[in-house]
Amino acid sequence: MNARLILITGAQAAGKTTIGNALARLLPKAVHVDGDAIAEFVVSGAIGMDLPPPPGAMEQLYLRYRGSIAVANVYRDKGFDAVVSDNMFGETLTDVIAMGHETGDVHVIALDPDIASIEERELGRGKSGYTETVTPQALVDALRNETARVGLWHDNSGETVAETASRLLEKLDAALVPRPASA
Repeated sequence: MNARLILITGAQAAGKTTIGNALARLLPKAVHVDGDAIAEFVVSGAIGMDLPPPPGAMEQLYLRYRGSIAVANVYRDKGFDAVVSDNMFGETLTDVIAMGHETGDVHVIALDPDIASIEERELGRGKSGYTETVTPQALVDALRNETARVGLWHDNSGETVAETASRLLEKLDAALVPRPASA
C-alpha cells in the first residue's frame, strides 16, 4: 500500500476527531476513520472504559482498533490516505502502530494541549468522555508519561482547527514511524 496511515491520539477533548477530519480534508485523497464511530458498531453488550478497565473493556477496545485499521486499509488499498483518530496511550499506541505496520509505514500524531484547553473544549462538546477516574489529568499523564514519544507531538493549545491541521500537514513527514525492517 502506498497510501498513508495517519494515527492521531491525545486525551479526550484534545481535538483528535475534529483535527483528524480537517487534516483529511487538506489531503488530495483521504478518509477519516473516527474510533468513536467504530465503537458505536456495538449496539448491545458494549463495555465502557474506566480505570481500572472493567472485564472485557480492553478486548472491546482492541476490536475497535482492529476495526479502525481494517476500514483504513480498505481505502488505502484504493489509494486513499487514511487518518484514524482515537484514544491510544502507553502500550495500546505501540500495539496499534504494530497493527498498522502489518501493511506499511505509519504516521503518528499526538495532540498534547494543556489541561485548561482540554477542560474548556470538554465543556463545549455536548458529551462527556470523562469519569471520576478517567480525568483530563489522568489521560494527559498517560500520554506524557506512559506513551512512547514516537512520531509528531503537537501542542494545539490556543490554535484554531485550521491552524492545527495546516501545521500538521506541513510537518507530516516528522510523524513517520517507519515499518521495522523485519516486518
